[in-house]
Amino acid sequence: MKENIMKIPSNDNEISFYTSLGESLIKTQVVEQSLSHSITLKMNPNETKERADEFLKRQQRYTLGRAIKIANEENLYNISLQEELNAFLVQRNWLVHNVIIGNEEDFNAGVIKNELLDKIDSISDKAAVIHLKIEYDLLDFCESQGQDMSKFRAVLKLQEQGIRVRKHS
Repeated sequence: MKENIMKIPSNDNEISFYTSLGESLIKTQVVEQSLSHSITLKMNPNETKERADEFLKRQQRYTLGRAIKIANEENLYNISLQEELNAFLVQRNWLVHNVIIGNEEDFNAGVIKNELLDKIDSISDKAAVIHLKIEYDLLDFCESQGQDMSKFRAVLKLQEQGIRVRKHS
């Protein structure tokens, strides 16, 4: 049954909200993917590409929480990075499951507060930082396995310079 629904264009606040939310979710998924790849390589350093790819396919089906749990159980990362991953999971869960809770009236009125945008953007920024830390950790691991990673380190340095922090006014 098709209903007559009048679509109202989003205002600037809503556009900022949807843009920030989308960016944060994508960056969170990038963390999830880099974590899956890192776990795969660290847990299968001597496997064939085919076997590692099979492991990766299984690993990619896991949620961020499950991937972090595996990383904890297998002691795959230093304490500092593991703690950051655990803290980030709490932020990610808020973003995915609770971003609207407590803000319903504002959403219904088309008002998005800067504090909410700042919180979403801080999650996005944290995801970018964690992603780089996972990448650097993976480079360290590969070097410990006798691989020359100097070209990849140079690329990561450039990416690191590109991370920006935003503020809403």
